[in-house]
Amino acid sequence: MSNTIKMNLPESFDFTLIAIITSEPIYRLGWLLNQSLKIDLKEDRPLQIYHAKRKIVQEFDHFRQLGTHDQPEVNLIQNRSLNGHFTEEQKQVDFWLKFEPRKEGASTLVEKIKSIQNISLAFEANPGSLKSKDRFIFSLGEEV
Repeated sequence: MSNTIKMNLPESFDFTLIAIITSEPIYRLGWLLNQSLKIDLKEDRPLQIYHAKRKIVQEFDHFRQLGTHDQPEVNLIQNRSLNGHFTEEQKQVDFWLKFEPRKEGASTLVEKIKSIQNISLAFEANPGSLKSKDRFIFSLGEEV
């Protein structure tokens, strides 16, 4: 007789996730966000994600601000690439803005982002409700 133990661990997403819809290219959006939110996003290497069903590696453009003791790590991730979407269930989203650890006052951030010219829509997303939530859990390490 086999005993199976199932453990249900609560998923903890200690980050704020904001979806952005805009026609701006990532470099321009990064600059606009830097100006509006007083952050320091810089171009980083593309995120590479293996898509198991399609058996391909997808690359997504990515800008990042390294975290410090008083500043969160901030990642701006393009949702579209030549090989698909970062989040298949949110194809209408152009970019994801991730603050880690969780940023208090996310509604204020969203309002500031919405006020940027050429931003069609911005909203806070609940990462736990996304099928592809695991894609947002990554560690890039320090800059080399």
